[in-house]
Amino acid sequence: MAKLVLLHRADSIYEDEPEKVYDFPRTYLRAIEEAVGDWAIYYEPAKAGPRGYFAAVKIARVIPKPGVEGRYLAIMEPQTFLAFDQEVPRLIDGSPLEASLMHPDGTPKSGGA
Repeated sequence: MAKLVLLHRADSIYEDEPEKVYDFPRTYLRAIEEAVGDWAIYYEPAKAGPRGYFAAVKIARVIPKPGVEGRYLAIMEPQTFLAFDQEVPRLIDGSPLEASLMHPDGTPKSGGA
């Protein structure tokens, strides 16, 4: 089972539609290919808004993005997008929920990981 968190901003410059497709660079190709057939969690970065973790979706397949070298599209399985009834905050008592998003002293790292 892959563990995958997809960063998504409502004002994304990419052609993301969380319910249908996620646009990403080659850097993340291996990780997203490993998650095909599995569920991923959507996360809104701190600079984009207050939501934190807000939905889950099942990844059906990955294809090269037509006409754009080095970019790919994760195609989501239809009708699997599940918005959380209650969004999960990125920090609880000042610390991230994910160990990979914090420094050894427990303070949050900036940027994605």
